Amino acid sequence: MFILMKVELTSISSKDKNVLGEMLREYQRELLGKEPGEYKYLDSYWNEPNRFPFFILVDDEIVGFVLINSHSVISVNAKSIAEFYIKKEFRKKGIGNEAAKQAFELFPGRWETRQLKGKAIVHSFWLEIISELTHNQFQEIIMNNKKWKGWVQTFNLTGNNKRKK
Repeated sequence: MFILMKVELTSISSKDKNVLGEMLREYQRELLGKEPGEYKYLDSYWNEPNRFPFFILVDDEIVGFVLINSHSVISVNAKSIAEFYIKKEFRKKGIGNEAAKQAFELFPGRWETRQLKGKAIVHSFWLEIISELTHNQFQEIIMNNKKWKGWVQTFNLTGNNKRKK
């Protein structure tokens, strides 16, 4: 039986910073395969302009997060998905796909997304979304330097890219 779920993004207030911090540790543990240190940019999401933290909610339950900033490695004046996480038990249900699309739609304009070398499943996830939203109008390179090791996609999203809901 297919159950429709309400997926939404909600801005994270500084009072929920500890909740995000715990989820970031879970995310980094999974990503790195070891116990992580403190996420060094956590406080920046409330102290610096052009950083935007969001919880991903499903039917009002926190199931993940997306951190958006303007720290891109190639593009100038572009938004970037800094971190994106969906709890394991909520994956493969279309939640991440919907949340990513909502994140992009919040900030029309130039975007850059990146995936670490060796994370082919993550790369495929982002390519599917970007291809759909841009009608395959994006650029992709593989970087291997001090700035980044992995895939980088750049693209432009305007009001013309809006999905039909």
